[in-house]
Amino acid sequence: MSDWKEVYSEILSSYVGRYKVARGNSQLRNEILAEVKAEILQHEAEDSVGLPPHMRVAIRRVFFTHLDPEDQDDEIAIIQHILAVTRKSWAESCEGEDAREEKAHPTKAGDYKKAFTAFTAAQRIFKEEMDAYDRERRDTKDPKTIGQRNRIIQQWWESVSDERKAEAGRAVEKWNKLGAPKETHDS
Repeated sequence: MSDWKEVYSEILSSYVGRYKVARGNSQLRNEILAEVKAEILQHEAEDSVGLPPHMRVAIRRVFFTHLDPEDQDDEIAIIQHILAVTRKSWAESCEGEDAREEKAHPTKAGDYKKAFTAFTAAQRIFKEEMDAYDRERRDTKDPKTIGQRNRIIQQWWESVSDERKAEAGRAVEKWNKLGAPKETHDS
């Protein structure tokens, strides 16, 4: 697998100058980062290139070496803040397996029309994680990119840890065994 920085080096280098000139203007820098990210996502490589989970932070790190020392200090503080906020929100969203399964448990009889698979259960249990993965890899505001979602979600599933796949498998066994809740049968 190729390194994303090498594959997209032309795109990255074309924005470095603008990023340096935007020193002190965080709004303009954020716009530049968004443009770089969008262009990278539009020019997907033929071979499989693993993109970093936090694209904007990764792009900031690439641009970092081209900045003045004083600007580097500011950039370090921004990167550390972004990562700290991300870790905090991840820690707050971490729940136990039972709580995640209970929250994602299907409540409509129609949800049980087809038997669940580990993949379909994982999409319900880890929905926020899956959606974040999708947002990082495509421009979700562009309706033309919706066709890429299936491929991206499949990539997400392949990247899911074995423990999480096992958790989804346990939920599948439970959901398929129990079926729809009793109150959904009464009509």
